[in-house]
Amino acid sequence: MDFKELYKYTQNLHLLYVEDDAGLRTETVEILEDFFASVDVCDNGKNGLEQYKTFFQQNSHYYDIVITDINMPVMNGIEMSEAIMDYNSKQSIFVVSAYNEPHYLTKLINLGVDKFLIKPLQTKQLVLALYKKSKEIYNEHLSDLYHEKLANMAMTLEKEVKERTEELEKQLSYDALTGLYNRHLLSSDLKTENFTMLTLVDIDRLQFINDLYGSEIGNQVIIKVSNLLSKYAKETGCKLYRTSGDEFALAHTSLRYEDAFSFINKLSESTTNLHLYMEDIAQEVNVDTTMGLALENENILTHADIALKHAKNNHHQYVIYNNALNSLDKMQEVVEWKNKIETAILTNNIIPVFQPIVDQNGTILKYETLMRMRVVERGVEKLISPFFFLDTAVKTKLYPQLSYIIIHAALESLKRGEHTLTINLTYNDFTNPEIINLLTDTLSQYSIGNRLIFEIVESENIGDYVMLKNFIDQFRTYGVRIAIDDFGSGFSSFQHIVQTSPDYIKIDGSLVKDIDTDLSSLTIVKAIVEFSKELGISVIAEFVHSEHILTILKSLGIKEFQGFYFYEPKPQLVEEKEKIES
Repeated sequence: MDFKELYKYTQNLHLLYVEDDAGLRTETVEILEDFFASVDVCDNGKNGLEQYKTFFQQNSHYYDIVITDINMPVMNGIEMSEAIMDYNSKQSIFVVSAYNEPHYLTKLINLGVDKFLIKPLQTKQLVLALYKKSKEIYNEHLSDLYHEKLANMAMTLEKEVKERTEELEKQLSYDALTGLYNRHLLSSDLKTENFTMLTLVDIDRLQFINDLYGSEIGNQVIIKVSNLLSKYAKETGCKLYRTSGDEFALAHTSLRYEDAFSFINKLSESTTNLHLYMEDIAQEVNVDTTMGLALENENILTHADIALKHAKNNHHQYVIYNNALNSLDKMQEVVEWKNKIETAILTNNIIPVFQPIVDQNGTILKYETLMRMRVVERGVEKLISPFFFLDTAVKTKLYPQLSYIIIHAALESLKRGEHTLTINLTYNDFTNPEIINLLTDTLSQYSIGNRLIFEIVESENIGDYVMLKNFIDQFRTYGVRIAIDDFGSGFSSFQHIVQTSPDYIKIDGSLVKDIDTDLSSLTIVKAIVEFSKELGISVIAEFVHSEHILTILKSLGIKEFQGFYFYEPKPQLVEEKEKIES
């Protein structure tokens, strides 16, 4: 972190720091005072709130940032923050939280605090958080100042307003490096001018040139290419823009359709296989370009961009847009996967695999039922994850068949053994009459409901919670238990809990896999475990991939685990003797 850069953003800002720990307060204030215009310090929430009011009365503006501890005498940080938000709902507040305080997480989220800082407070953590927020405030101040100046000039000096506006418009319309029109002006011109042709020109491997020779040489390459394009634009009556670091646009208002091929062929010849001499390094740099061209005015920029991407992906010098490009690649991919899915269904190659869920001693408690597509390539059998084909299955309406196959296979497995299985259900599943009938008929005939767990996918968009609750109530009568899958991956988590009253919560793997390095993940998992314990809900941790992760999860009180550290998913029920060695 460049502290000079931080000071640039903080030197005019005012901060309130509320902390009851005298030692931490002194240490932190010494850091803060080096950067901020003023730092006011209080030792509890009540004094902090009074100081907040006093500061506003004396200065007619609020503090830019408030940093507060949670646990303090007289009034805690949450109570103080709530009171401050009543005065100023836009106040930026950083809350300092110890590891043992995850039960505050929900309340703080609802309150709308800007940042959580984990105790013990680390200088790097604090400085980075302050840098990001101060930069945001600094930019907001600049924006406010800009609009204030415009307003003042409009009221006082009309001529000055006009001159200043023209200057600002010029800055907004021109690229600083090349002097060309920029993307902002192109966006504006697209609304007012009737372009008949737009060509995007991309400098190939510019990042490689920057890495090899340095950004100064990269800038010289951009300038030299822009000079070549400017010459060609002038000859052909085009308007030239620099639209991004390595991309230019040539727009034409009168080019005839039949002249497009000649235009882009000549442009390609003049900007391909260039040997640009760089004086600073006394050698030539080889440069190529790739182009995408679109004709007609409607969505012309989008179409040119599609053509450019198609040219780059297929290693063409240029591509002229046509309607087929927009969806051709995606359509081909969908058709290929649709054929694979249909073939797999016909040949009984949509199969279940089972991954054990274990207790703290590694004893298998139950198995999760997962879907795989079995294929044979060059004599080798492979199991393909639904990650690669599930989206296509949904789009082509093949998903209900896949889900039915897996659920049917899981029920057959339960009928043959004494084990317990979980199966994943989405909103489409528990609204599908065929699946409802399959489950009802099977559970009515066989006493296996007490060995079946429904995992409701948390990230799925549940459209009708009444229907979900009725579904759950219906199958609880058979002894079926309920789990919330991928808990913590979306924003509907707490509504899921209220509506489903689950027996289990499966913490989303994205929180578990980095829990040893990501303090935010650790805090969130702690909060989930704590409120689950209070509600009497068992917690299962997925994606356990190492002994270190397992040790952390055990220390949090989690008692059930799933992941490659224990077992991989397999087509057969895994016996404990096949357990993966750590």
